[in-house]
Amino acid sequence: MAKITSSPCEHSVTAVFGSLVAALAVILTACVKQPTEERPDAQAIVIGAGLSGLSAALEMGRSGVEVLVIDMNSMPGGTAVRAGGVALVGTPVQERAGIHDSPDLAYRDWMAWTEDGDAEWTRYYAEQSRTMIYDWVTDMGVEFVRVAPGHGNSVARFHFTEGRAIHVILPLFRAALGMPTVSFLWNVRAQQLLLEDGRISGVVVKDLRSGASRTLRAPNVVLATGGFESDRDRVLANWMPDLPKPDRLLIGSAPSATGSGHDMAVATGAALYRIDRHYIYVNGLPDPRDPKRSRALTAGNDKSMWVNASGRRFTNEAGFDKDILVDLLMQEPSTYWMIFDETGREGFGMRGAAWLKNPGEDHPILDNPQTAKRAQSIAELAQLAGLPAAALEASVQRFNDMIDAGDDVDFGRFAPGDEAPPKIARAPFYAVQMFAMTRKNMGGVAIDRQTRALDQRGQVIPGLYAVGELNGSAGINGKHGLDGMFLGPSILSGRLAGQSIASAHAAVQPEGVTEPSSPPADAGDWQAGLTAENLQALLATPREGYWHFEQSHSLVLERAYACTECHSARLPFAPVNDRHSRLAQTEVCTRCH
Repeated sequence: MAKITSSPCEHSVTAVFGSLVAALAVILTACVKQPTEERPDAQAIVIGAGLSGLSAALEMGRSGVEVLVIDMNSMPGGTAVRAGGVALVGTPVQERAGIHDSPDLAYRDWMAWTEDGDAEWTRYYAEQSRTMIYDWVTDMGVEFVRVAPGHGNSVARFHFTEGRAIHVILPLFRAALGMPTVSFLWNVRAQQLLLEDGRISGVVVKDLRSGASRTLRAPNVVLATGGFESDRDRVLANWMPDLPKPDRLLIGSAPSATGSGHDMAVATGAALYRIDRHYIYVNGLPDPRDPKRSRALTAGNDKSMWVNASGRRFTNEAGFDKDILVDLLMQEPSTYWMIFDETGREGFGMRGAAWLKNPGEDHPILDNPQTAKRAQSIAELAQLAGLPAAALEASVQRFNDMIDAGDDVDFGRFAPGDEAPPKIARAPFYAVQMFAMTRKNMGGVAIDRQTRALDQRGQVIPGLYAVGELNGSAGINGKHGLDGMFLGPSILSGRLAGQSIASAHAAVQPEGVTEPSSPPADAGDWQAGLTAENLQALLATPREGYWHFEQSHSLVLERAYACTECHSARLPFAPVNDRHSRLAQTEVCTRCH
C-alpha cells in the first residue's frame, strides 16, 4: 500500500535572485504529495505453524508465493504434536493389510456415525484423502507403518506413523525449511487483522519476548490458530443444546487454544457456524501439577469398573465414547470413579504427561492421595472416596459375579465367549475420580470450498482464509468426532487455502525446491558449556515467550538428560534463528515427544 508523504507549501520565493522558472519548480515540488511504495512483508501470512498452517505454507511456497509463517511458540506443530493418526481411504498400507476400501464405503460410514456431518466436505475428503493427503505427505518422507480400526469405520482406516503425529509434522517442517520462499517468525502473537477497503491487508503482532508490537503487511492471511477448547467459559457458553452441562469440566486442549483466531476473524465480519459442536472426552483426570486443578490429563484402565457418585455402575466402560458422554452427563453430579485392584493397576495408563512414565512404584498418580485413593478393603476405599460403602460393595460383587458367569447382563461390556476383565478382588483397591474434559472444536469460522472465510451473508472476505480446527474441520465430524478426522482435514484444508492463494497470484512453478547449503560439520572437540545448576537458574522464573524452552528443559532435568543428547556444534547453546539450526533441531524433537 502506498505511503503518503507531503511537505508544507510555506516557502518564500526570492524573485530578486534566481530565475522565475527555478523558483516555480521549487514551489511545485514542495506542494505536490509524493507517493512512496511500501513493499508488503510477504504475499501471504500464515498465522499458526501447526499441521494446517505448514500445509498451506508448503503449497504456496512450492508455487513461488512468498510466505511468512508466524507462531506464538518457538517450534512448529501445535496440538498435532500430541495427536495420533490420520483417517485415509484406499492407501497402500490398507492394500498390504488386505483391507478393501472405497470412497463410497467411507462416505456411508462417516455420515452414519456423525449423524449430520457436512455431506459435500465428507464426500470430497473420502475421494481426495489418498492423493491430497497420503501421497502428498509420503512424498516428503512421512511413513505410515500401520492401519487400525476406529469408531465409525467398518474397515480399518486409522493410519499411524512410528509414533505420534510429530512424525508427520517434522518432514513437512523440514520441507518448508528447504524452501527459500517460506520464512518463519517465532514467539509472536497475532493480535488484530487489518481490513482496508473491504479486504485483508495484514496483521498486527506482538513479540512475546520483547513486548514490542509491529504491523506485518500481506494481501492474504491464512488463519491456522486452532480451536477455543482451552477457554472453558466459551465452551460452556456454546454448549451442545441437546445435552446437559457438566458440573465440572476440565480443560484438555492446548494452552494456545483460546479462540484468538475466532475473535480476529469475527472482528473482520466473518461468520461462525456449528460453534456448539465439541469433541468432549470422558476420561479427564485433574493434572496434579496444575495449581488450579483445571487442566486435565487423559487416563484409562480397561481393567477397571466405573461407578457414579452413588457407587453404582452407569455405563458400558468399553462402549462408544459418544454414548458414554451422554450417560456421564446424565449423572448427578457428572463424575465417576474408576475402581480396580492391584491386578488391574498395571492396566492404568496416561496421556498428556510427558513427565510420567507409569512406574510400578511411587506412581505420581496412583500413589498420590490427591489423585487416587487406595485401601485394603472396598468399604475403606468407599470411605476415602466419599462413596456409599454398601452400594460400592454391592456393585463390585455384582461385577465379579458377572465376570464369573461370562456375561455382562447389565451393560453388555462382555458376552459369553468374550474376554472379560479381571475380577476386582486383590487388595489394595484403587479409586480414581474422573471428569469430562474439553478437547476439539467441530465448528468454527464459516468457509467456502476454497477455505475462504465467509461473512454473515455468505460472501467471501477477500484475502482471509481459515484452516484446520479453526473452521471445525469443515464440519466433517458433525455431532460426533471421528478417529483421524482432525489431522486429515487440517492437511486438506491447509492445502486448499494454499492452492487458492497460489492460483490467485498466478505464480510460476519453480523448477525445484532449493535446499539449504550444507550445514557446518560437528566440531570434534565441542563441549557442553552449561550445567544442571545453570539450567535450573534459567527455569527459576517463568518468562513470556519461552513456554517451549521451559517445558522441554524441565523434562531434561527430570530425566537427567545430558546436554550432548540434544546439543552439539550444529545446535549450540544459542538462539535458533537460521535454517541450519532449525534443521538440526528437528533431529532431536523425538527425545521428548
